[in-house]
Amino acid sequence: MPRQQLGLHSVARPVHRRQSLSLRLDRILWSSVRIPHEVTFRYTEADPLAVRLEFLTPDGRTVAWALSRDLLFDGTEEPSGLGDVRLWPSVTGTRRVLHMRLEARGSSCLFEMDLERLQKWLLGTFELVHPGTELAQMDWDAVVASLTAGKNNPPHAEGPLS
Repeated sequence: MPRQQLGLHSVARPVHRRQSLSLRLDRILWSSVRIPHEVTFRYTEADPLAVRLEFLTPDGRTVAWALSRDLLFDGTEEPSGLGDVRLWPSVTGTRRVLHMRLEARGSSCLFEMDLERLQKWLLGTFELVHPGTELAQMDWDAVVASLTAGKNNPPHAEGPLS
């Protein structure tokens, strides 16, 4: 018996395409002291507003950051960002670079990376999700579910008032 006669319909789940870029960047300690790091930039249609960065530290740990894709792109064109993320294009010798300053809990790191490779990769993400259409790509039911998860079952408070 065909599936439609049973009332069963296959639900097409969206396939989320992803793009990633592995890039070497330098952590700048002083003008003459740099520590190389590997970072992977990840973008997926499932989270169209963000670019995830995974830094591989010299001791083998991974540190993750999430940035706005728009902020990252704007930083390749002109100084951008406030607070804990600041980006600006520059030139080192004859090479176009992007400087990225990340700050957390009173500490900051300054990184330098190849601007042209990052721009080329970012343009590829715009082919997956065109700028200005990101919110149409969102699974709003999943967003609401993640925001409300646990609201009906708050953690049990321990102490004299419980």
